[in-house]
Amino acid sequence: MVNRSFIFAAALCILGANASCSSSKHSGSSAKMPGSWQSQPVVVNGENSEWPSPYPSYDAKAMIGYAISNDSNNLYLTIETGDEMTQMKILKAGMTVWIDTGGGKTQTMGINFPLRNDNDALDLSKGSGKHSSQGSEPEYGENITGTIKGLSPKIRRALEEARQMNIEGFSNCNGGYMLKQANNCGIQVSMAMDEYKELIYEAAIPFKAIYNRPINKRDMGKPISVCFAIKAFKAPSSNSNVSDATRANHGATGMGGGNGMRGGGMRGGGMHGTSAANPREHLFESTKTWKQFGIAFH
Repeated sequence: MVNRSFIFAAALCILGANASCSSSKHSGSSAKMPGSWQSQPVVVNGENSEWPSPYPSYDAKAMIGYAISNDSNNLYLTIETGDEMTQMKILKAGMTVWIDTGGGKTQTMGINFPLRNDNDALDLSKGSGKHSSQGSEPEYGENITGTIKGLSPKIRRALEEARQMNIEGFSNCNGGYMLKQANNCGIQVSMAMDEYKELIYEAAIPFKAIYNRPINKRDMGKPISVCFAIKAFKAPSSNSNVSDATRANHGATGMGGGNGMRGGGMRGGGMHGTSAANPREHLFESTKTWKQFGIAFH
């Protein structure tokens, strides 16, 4: 007579082996890079009320907090920063979000927004955050308080002018678009300043634009990577008014504002103002913040 216990144990082993083979397709990426399921679709409007507070991830060099999630139809992205130098870089020098469907660091599909803005160009030969020599309107580095109306005029104008994006690497929608203009991929981006002077970026990217289909249960744990690439200003030439001593002055206070604490805790953007190192140096450093994770599915 066949031992039923033996048959049952053998069946469990077979099932376990099959499950192991299934999960090995993604090399355990689900466990190493867990994704975050978005139970309610994100409204892409530059507000972060639908995102966790504080943001779960922070890049100290780039000075941005960020979060990534997905549902069955869309990949959702957001960043925020309260650092005014970083806000200037994003709004004036530009930013690109890259997607690598292999989970690596290949710049495959890109969404360029904001685009580089040369209007109302910064005079980088001026002092780091002091009043202008004429004593009139403060430069971009001046401490700012109050509502959005009291923000640096250059930041405010650059935000108002960020109305276009450029898409590359996707199969059906490459090219330039106005933000309110529909594109064949259904990609949405938005940016706004909140009451705490945090610059908020949001994007929704349909999986149909990435994989040519929505995701399903078999995609759970599938590796994918996202990069927030913030561009930099070109450093002034050596014959400009910016001296080597100014560059090396790590005690420069530049854009103050203090370590602004938001009600209920510090948001993912972290500091308001700039790091203790020379704040102007941050303008001349591009950054790439890569996040590798596995797609979530419920």
